[in-house]
Amino acid sequence: MATLDINNESVVFSRHEFLYTEPGIAIPVIVVVAVAALIGTFGNILILLAVITQKSLHTIESVFIVNLACSDMYVTTFADPLSLTAKLEGEQFFNSIPGLCRAVGSMCTISCVNSLMSIAAMSFNRFFFICHNKYYKTVFTVRNCIIMCACFYSIGLILVLLNLGDIGGHSFDRKSLECIWDRMATYPYTVVFSIVLVWVPIIITGASYLKMFLHVRSVRAKVHQTRTTNGVANGPTRTPSFQLAKTLFVIYIVFSVCWIPYALLIVLDKDNTVSHELHVGIVVWAHLHPSLNWLVYYYTNKKFHRAFLSLLCINKCCPSAVVGDATMVSETRMQPSTIAVSGSNGKKMKEIKESSGI
Repeated sequence: MATLDINNESVVFSRHEFLYTEPGIAIPVIVVVAVAALIGTFGNILILLAVITQKSLHTIESVFIVNLACSDMYVTTFADPLSLTAKLEGEQFFNSIPGLCRAVGSMCTISCVNSLMSIAAMSFNRFFFICHNKYYKTVFTVRNCIIMCACFYSIGLILVLLNLGDIGGHSFDRKSLECIWDRMATYPYTVVFSIVLVWVPIIITGASYLKMFLHVRSVRAKVHQTRTTNGVANGPTRTPSFQLAKTLFVIYIVFSVCWIPYALLIVLDKDNTVSHELHVGIVVWAHLHPSLNWLVYYYTNKKFHRAFLSLLCINKCCPSAVVGDATMVSETRMQPSTIAVSGSNGKKMKEIKESSGI
């Protein structure tokens, strides 16, 4: 039978009680988490296999992509199934195995910090490639990228190790029904946690993408002016800049939409008065992000699109899908927008096309 914890102002559910007493909330949440775990695990494995098997994906950027996929795999393979366990079995299950909930929450923190900072690093990588290309190969070497990824894990580990000094903590949260960061343990540190986990990556990512977009638009305007001056036919020039802006915008929006609500919740609910239904929904929503990244790659990156089709043998079962894609690329290359433009502007546009996967 459910009991009320006066101190936490939350309901303590026993085994299967969340499902029986609040089926309107429990059933959709359980279905969403289960589907996210299956789809996310499948998608992240697909990303890793694509990078391993496709030579076109053996790039510097793939260091961050692999790192992101590995940390996301923890969430979809372990954290999501244990989230289902928490909602079905209740807190008693984790109390029966000392240290389990704390370990799960700690690993989830390290994984999430690494994921979000990897996304920020990928945007920073593109920023250098497009806006400061002459420094790109100096800054982004394989060695430097691996060191960056190690630093991301280290930051998450530091956040966890500070718990040993009674700063912050990880436990079973009775509002979200998860083994997660203890937002009530040390409130000032929860604010710091919110900033490091979400706001820093969001600001870095947003600033990098905005700068890239403005740079691409500027180069596009110069190319248009050069064509007009040289009497070259003005075909559609939006393909490189539009495709790049679309890809970056989608990645950034998915990232922000999933994590901003959680970052706000743990800071604004200082008195622990927000309903547990809202806590459950927001935490589940945040953890959907690791299950969506592979779909973003598939729909916005031609190399991953073809790699996924090849791995799934869709090119053999449905040749028309590949033929259609190849035709689209061929037609794009034949557009007037691909006419070579002499001078530095033409070189810039070529670099931007390459970076956008065209």
